[in-house]
Amino acid sequence: MSYQFELALRQYIAAFDGTSNISPSEFKSRFDNLYQKNFIFHTKDGHILTRDEVYERESSQLASGTKVTLIHFRKIGLECFDIKLGLANGEKHSTIRVVTTMSAKQAAVSREIDESPEANVFILTPTSKVIEAEVKSAAYKWKEFGTYGTNL
Repeated sequence: MSYQFELALRQYIAAFDGTSNISPSEFKSRFDNLYQKNFIFHTKDGHILTRDEVYERESSQLASGTKVTLIHFRKIGLECFDIKLGLANGEKHSTIRVVTTMSAKQAAVSREIDESPEANVFILTPTSKVIEAEVKSAAYKWKEFGTYGTNL
């Protein structure tokens, strides 16, 4: 099941090749394949973005010619993945690291991990933030199992 999510993620990332040659309908189709209807994104500064807000943000990045590369994709728990992406737009380069919980072959919840040295003064490494997000993912999955007892 996770291979289908990884495939959808790789197809989605392929749209961000820096040229914005993909049609809006194809981009929307790839977005719909990757994210659930009730998807939420927790930013590193504490804001929560809805699926529509994430779509607007990412479609503007696509239109501006952002190039995205997959740095790593690691399974760290029950339908939980640590994903790190490199973003390049002209001279501006950055990375984003998220822990994503998958449900029904699509992303349900993503939590951005702050890897800056300032945010990790007392923690020493971003790994503990990843573990914290993975524990929240496990709690999400247990709630889902309680709701739909036939998932096992």
